[in-house]
Amino acid sequence: MKKRILSFLSALTALLLLTIPCLSAEKENDMSLMYLSDMEWRSASIYPDANKGVPTRDENLSGEELWLCEDYFEKGVCFHANIGKIAYLEVDIEGKGFKTFLAYAGTAESELFNVTMASVRFTFKVDGKVKLKTGVIRPNKPPEMITVDVSGGSILRIEMDDGGDGISGDWGALGYAVFSDKENTDDILAELAPETTAPQTETEPETETEPETETETETETEKITETEEFTEAPTEPEPVTTDGGLSGKKREFPVIPVIIGAAAFVCAAAAIIIFIKRRKK
Repeated sequence: MKKRILSFLSALTALLLLTIPCLSAEKENDMSLMYLSDMEWRSASIYPDANKGVPTRDENLSGEELWLCEDYFEKGVCFHANIGKIAYLEVDIEGKGFKTFLAYAGTAESELFNVTMASVRFTFKVDGKVKLKTGVIRPNKPPEMITVDVSGGSILRIEMDDGGDGISGDWGALGYAVFSDKENTDDILAELAPETTAPQTETEPETETEPETETETETETEKITETEEFTEAPTEPEPVTTDGGLSGKKREFPVIPVIIGAAAFVCAAAAIIIFIKRRKK
């Protein structure tokens, strides 16, 4: 009888130990979306006088809500173009199962500062290879939805320059800025923050008779002025900072406490059964 009891308890313990890792893996796989603003960044650098030289999370550079051309985004990141250098952000995506990075690229609005002269341009690289490059983006242009294929990648690097005309008011921003294990854009948008609605980009169709304006040619991808001048002289070396403080770290399944609790339960059950058996004798 005693051997049977011990065999039963051993089997129960083994079952618990096999079940716990499965529960943990299932919990991990529930996360099909990950916002860039909730992740730890490898390194990042923007204009040193803006937010201590690091892009902001879920707000503009003055701590206001993140608005891009009258579209509000609950999630996103905001950059400031650097003087004679590239503002950038790098994030590690190796082994996370992401397939797509989706964001709305635009310039951030502000009620505290005049940033109406902004002009920025984003470049997206995966493991050093350019995947996508936007044209020059200005405040009067609705945010442009971009998607980047990050399948099998290890490092996503986002770069932003001043669009070729100095850094004044260059608050470039990425609304949403989210990684997904899906490829279909509609599926990704359906899972985004419920408080945020996707911008309606119905301004794409243009009449054939509409004459070309100077502002349209300025926003083309390859348009860069040869007389590029910066409004301020370089003064400091580029700060490269790691950003370890984040508010939305991934929740992990409490494996160790569960194992300890299960072991305590098994030991207690064994002690009770042995005590009852001795009393009967």
